[in-house]
Amino acid sequence: MIKIDYSKFRKTYINWVKSQLIGPAFNQDDPLHGIPPLDRYTTGILFPVIKGGEGIDPGYEANFLLSKEDDEAEEEKKGAAKPSEKRYRYMPPSSVGFSFFVHGEQIRFQIQYSAVRYEREKKQGEKGRYVTQSWNRIPLAEKEGNLLNFDLNAIVLSQAKNGNLPDEKTLKFRQAVLENNAVIDVLGRPYADGWLVTITLCNSALVSIDGTAEEWIDAKNHSSLFEAALSCTLDKGEVGTYPRVDPQLLSAEEQELDLQYRHHHIYAIGHGGAVNWTLKGKRVNEIRTEFIPSVEVPHVTADVSETDGDILCLEALACCRKNLKNVTRELIHFVDQYGKWIKAREQELSDFSLKEKDAAQRIVLRMGKALKRMKTGVAMIANNSCIAQAFEIANRAMLSQMMQHDKVLKNEKGADSYKWRPFQLAFILTTLESAVNEDSMDRDRVDLIWFPTGGGKTEAYLGLTAFVIAWRRLTNPASGGGTSVLMRYTLRLLTSQQYQRATRLVCALELIRQNHPELGKEPITIGMWVGQATSPNTYKQAHELIVKASRGKGDPPGKLVLDACPWCLKPFKAPDNFHASPSKFHFFCTNPACDFGGNESGIIPCQVVDEALYAQPPTFLIATIDKFARLAWEERTNSFFGKGVNRPPELVIQDELHLISGALGSIAGLYEAGLDTVLIHLGIRPKYIASTATIRMAEEQVKRLYGKPVSVFPPPGLDCDDSYFARTIPLDVRPGRLYLGYLAPALNRRQCMAPLASTLMAAPEVLFENGHIDQDALLEAWWTLMIYHGSLKGVGNSHNLFNVDIPRHFKRLKDEAAALGFKIDRTPKQISQLTSVSTAQENAETFARLERPRTDELCLDAALATNMISVGLDVSRLALMIVNGQPLTTGEYIQASSRVGRSQVPGIVFTNFYRDQARSLSHYENFRAFHESFYRFVEPTSITPFTFQARRRALHAALVIAVRHGCPSLLKNNCAQAFDPENPAICKIIETLKLRCSFADKERANEIKRHIDRLSQEWQSEAAHCRSVKRQLDYSAPQNINNTNRLIYAHDDKIKGLWPTLNSMRNVEHTALLKPL
Repeated sequence: MIKIDYSKFRKTYINWVKSQLIGPAFNQDDPLHGIPPLDRYTTGILFPVIKGGEGIDPGYEANFLLSKEDDEAEEEKKGAAKPSEKRYRYMPPSSVGFSFFVHGEQIRFQIQYSAVRYEREKKQGEKGRYVTQSWNRIPLAEKEGNLLNFDLNAIVLSQAKNGNLPDEKTLKFRQAVLENNAVIDVLGRPYADGWLVTITLCNSALVSIDGTAEEWIDAKNHSSLFEAALSCTLDKGEVGTYPRVDPQLLSAEEQELDLQYRHHHIYAIGHGGAVNWTLKGKRVNEIRTEFIPSVEVPHVTADVSETDGDILCLEALACCRKNLKNVTRELIHFVDQYGKWIKAREQELSDFSLKEKDAAQRIVLRMGKALKRMKTGVAMIANNSCIAQAFEIANRAMLSQMMQHDKVLKNEKGADSYKWRPFQLAFILTTLESAVNEDSMDRDRVDLIWFPTGGGKTEAYLGLTAFVIAWRRLTNPASGGGTSVLMRYTLRLLTSQQYQRATRLVCALELIRQNHPELGKEPITIGMWVGQATSPNTYKQAHELIVKASRGKGDPPGKLVLDACPWCLKPFKAPDNFHASPSKFHFFCTNPACDFGGNESGIIPCQVVDEALYAQPPTFLIATIDKFARLAWEERTNSFFGKGVNRPPELVIQDELHLISGALGSIAGLYEAGLDTVLIHLGIRPKYIASTATIRMAEEQVKRLYGKPVSVFPPPGLDCDDSYFARTIPLDVRPGRLYLGYLAPALNRRQCMAPLASTLMAAPEVLFENGHIDQDALLEAWWTLMIYHGSLKGVGNSHNLFNVDIPRHFKRLKDEAAALGFKIDRTPKQISQLTSVSTAQENAETFARLERPRTDELCLDAALATNMISVGLDVSRLALMIVNGQPLTTGEYIQASSRVGRSQVPGIVFTNFYRDQARSLSHYENFRAFHESFYRFVEPTSITPFTFQARRRALHAALVIAVRHGCPSLLKNNCAQAFDPENPAICKIIETLKLRCSFADKERANEIKRHIDRLSQEWQSEAAHCRSVKRQLDYSAPQNINNTNRLIYAHDDKIKGLWPTLNSMRNVEHTALLKPL
């Protein structure tokens, strides 16, 4: 099979797209027929200056009006007040340029510029009517060429001699160009030992608003400059990095980022367009404007060339006790290689300046600490037989589930081909000691896996999970049952996906347990604990789902999450694969060739029904973080903290830590304090693990959430491209993901995406359906378009575009292509959504359709998505995306755009910037600088759990959780009345909660303590009042019961209680109920 150079064809694809959006669309000598140039092209345009009228544009009023319809922030206030009659309209840009810093004894550069105009030609029919119109493309050229030589030193002397140089020595220069259709402006300002120079190309045409709308539109089409280009080539002098904040004013973390990205320089900033530059050696040779800028972002590899692959082999580690000395020796060598790399970095410290050295030393120190912990982990495996056995079982389980998955997919490989990625094994070694030793100095430290999307973070913490489960069973034969590991996610879709992924590991562990009596008699199981929108809460609900499915085609209900046996992948059918009744529920495999279907019971060790989870708490509990709000309401959740003689959970995992932000993060921090207090009071300090691909100020976020310090793994190196365990892949080795920017200044945010989306979907057939050897592969490569939105409102707007605007643009492209002999057969009609308002079943179906090739009738032309896809979506065939509007955060942008281009087909990501959004304009004008180091620009996550506003909403819930689950006598629903803060046991719990909250926010420690005391007093007073009036005080009660008081109640309950309390952390903002009058 011929290997396709996708990178070459991607370049062809992009060049065609640019020609359609900027021009000329096809042959540059061909006129535009039947369509004005401003309707045909959407970017790369310099509009004429509007003469008078305060910018009123009668021809484009609907488009250019910055009204409440066009501004999302203002739209929320629609109807609040009558708008004034006089409004200012949006004026599209008439200039483009850039600024840069240049220094040297002599400064000379050449300015090059170009643009085209269009002139209309009308043709008359027999009766003198205009039957057709066309627009002829006219390149604008100077007799001497479109080149301007600029000698800064000479102009300064000349202007000084003539007295034209202002006191501050600012240099100003203007020259008419392009046949007097435009002007070049040069502004120079002295700065440090050089000059800050701004060069702009401006359309000099003035158009009047007098006349009809038709005349106005005609004038604009004649006067606009298309395909505008401006560049500057340096002859003398040197372009330096653009001025930035003094490093001494930066925080410690910012100084370290400054050091790590020291090789990524910003040489210019754009004005009205993006800017790019060309390096000749290490010097900037050329600076130029770009209207569709592009930056190829390299992939990151987890492969480490210094590491011997043998020690990464799961097969060898899965039987490590047979040859423990050799395995230990190889593990020591594995760790020592990292140590040698660190020593090499230590030797580089002398190369840094005094300002940089402090930051460099901090970075090296953290690497040294990680190395020491890895060595400790190896030593424990070598010296503790129980730990060695648990480590062996964990590796065997990981190997078994990988081999089984490939086996059922008919992709069998030898056992020796399954290997850890170096950072995964290193992470397990790093955390091993603190995971088993409750007295470890690192036990209270949150270990945060920080690795780019798709790098294998999930396997790293699943490996540790398997180790902890095995170790707990081996060391605590009488109390090792029950829930060992809690894992939380923030998005229900991601929770469902990761649950399906983790079930294979649990199945492997359970099969191992069945052959190893020392792992206990209690099955190793997994459960998913989420809201009832995703899975049933009761046996009755599950039974009703199965009965309904049985009456239909027998397809498994989407709410039951699993639609096939996780071990053999045989599809489920209702009712055969479900043991369901109003009093029980189990998944059941009927495949006799399956390890579970072939055994006596056939029961699969997985559960999704809340009622079953409470009755038999799973070994491994996966939940959405907001579900933990139920701890305050539901006494049965106490089973997760050690039912009977079982120990409480040993390990708590939080995936995608960056998503716990804003209001959700603030509320989650308070509930976390309650949960942590329970676990501490029950006599165990669980080990906390988290993971993320994008984070800043992790120390502050983790402290607020968990009241603990944090260690990031792998610790970043001295260079952003190399942390030993994560290295950037050179672009000549593997093509990166190509990011491109697009801004249509004449179209509002409801319209601007249509030309771009239409062009991207038309390109494959125009370019690759003409006899290419690998035609099918090329058509498939960029066929399905993923469109990412920052809000549900954006999804709605895009859906409307696919009904009207996109079909109209697509038809025009079809007609133009047909006139030139190209054929476009597709019509984009297969559109689906991936959003939080879609049901779990609908989202699952959309995911399945994304996997289908273009030849399948159910293949999607486009998928409209929100941040639901920013984590967890992994469809190898996806390689094309539009990010519709710059997302609110850089982390969201990185996560979402990383969903495409994950296979051999290199990804294409277009960001559709909005003309009226400052965030969009800023990122557009600084496109290269941002994308070359966008991890550097990830914003700190904002959470404030202990502000008064947050405490008022949820601190009482933390108190209820701590007391209810920490004190057995107060667990039952009717025991709220027994609360007495003077009781020694209860008093101890309250003091533990105060201490835990104070660790998280020392500045507000006294406020928090007083607030908890006030809440305790309110609870005590309510209990005393109920006793005095002989009424029962319950934690909560149904709305049809009137003879009891309630401690907590839902916000919309008619019968109130003492404290309004959240049922879920999903909706944490205040809401109001509206009643029509």
